[in-house]
Amino acid sequence: MMNNNINKSIIDNRNIDKINSNKATKPVKVNYQKELEKILKKVEDEGTCPSLLLHSCCGPCSSYVLEYLGQYFEITVFYYNPNIYPSEEYWYRVDEQKKIIDLTKARYPIHMIEGAYEVDRFYETIDGMKDLPEGGARCHKCYELRMSEAAKLAKEEGFDYFTTTLTISPHKNSQILNRIGQEVGARYGVSHLPSDFKKNNGYKRSCQLTSGFGMYRQDYCGCEYSMKETMKRRKKRLRDDMKVINEGLDPAYMAQADQAIFDKLYKRPEYLASRVIFTYAGRYPEVDTIDFIERALGEGKIVAVPYCSDRETMKAYKIQSTSELVENSFGVLEPDIDLCQELAIEEIDLILVPCCTADKKGARLGFGRGYYDRFLPRSQAEKILLIRSRQMSEDIPMEDHDLVIDKLISEI
Repeated sequence: MMNNNINKSIIDNRNIDKINSNKATKPVKVNYQKELEKILKKVEDEGTCPSLLLHSCCGPCSSYVLEYLGQYFEITVFYYNPNIYPSEEYWYRVDEQKKIIDLTKARYPIHMIEGAYEVDRFYETIDGMKDLPEGGARCHKCYELRMSEAAKLAKEEGFDYFTTTLTISPHKNSQILNRIGQEVGARYGVSHLPSDFKKNNGYKRSCQLTSGFGMYRQDYCGCEYSMKETMKRRKKRLRDDMKVINEGLDPAYMAQADQAIFDKLYKRPEYLASRVIFTYAGRYPEVDTIDFIERALGEGKIVAVPYCSDRETMKAYKIQSTSELVENSFGVLEPDIDLCQELAIEEIDLILVPCCTADKKGARLGFGRGYYDRFLPRSQAEKILLIRSRQMSEDIPMEDHDLVIDKLISEI
């Protein structure tokens, strides 16, 4: 039988080995701002002006970097960003980059080289990674692509250093970016200038500069995947904001607003000419359609309401009365399909569209499940968006699949 002390010693040694192994494999965190400051001091002490090829991801991010490094280097901005989506955004960012170069006051001249807009190369580089989260392996491959091109060009053109503006972003890991820079620099035989430009309030200063210059500052990194993730975050924030607004709505206001909305609807030619109406069975916080449904049925119109048969599909079912509506597990009223008959979408003349919020032009934000985004394009019916004025927003984040309903009724 093994002695307990010996057994404990073996376990302790194993733990020590594990700790030492972790220490050996874990990268040492480097203060790259201090590393940069050492080089800048050397440049200053020697009274030289080295050449720097600065890969720039965009004008706003380069603003502080140009102001800062422009006192030490003769800088050539290398704008190489094949990840930018869509193409209109790319060319707009190119113009903003040129603008910031013209506006920056530096000790030495600032030049610019515009790289090729190699969209296909970007997609080949990140092939199979589109569903990975932002900031992960897909982004690292994108960093490497752009910094490799910068290192290659720096070597070919005889620059003393190359680096990137990417480290100014508070959303990007400077440790990873600098390691990539060192690796591609070694690959091409050119010195990588270490950086962590977000330090010393660099990011804050870039915001001040671009605001002062009246520049466009994008709200996503650049590729279509980062744009989609940013859109999701913006939509979630807006939906959260609307929850707060809805909680503060006075019931008397909502009842009065709803009545005014339907008074307008009853006079609209789309309603008067309709025979078959598809409407949501709405209650708070949506415009309440229950009384409307009863009136439309009383006027002899055919009324259908939505039934979501699965997570993707919304169907229309005819009802004879609001008594045929039942509450589902989400608290939403829907037809009792054992009592109601499905209606072909082609039969619908008018669709009343709900929303979480919308703007005056009819740009609509739904509740996040996408049922109406899939349903509405399949129908040729007239479509009218119903919304109270206090639930409207000025800036609705829109993606390609999001719809604009050009006919809208509010109480004002």
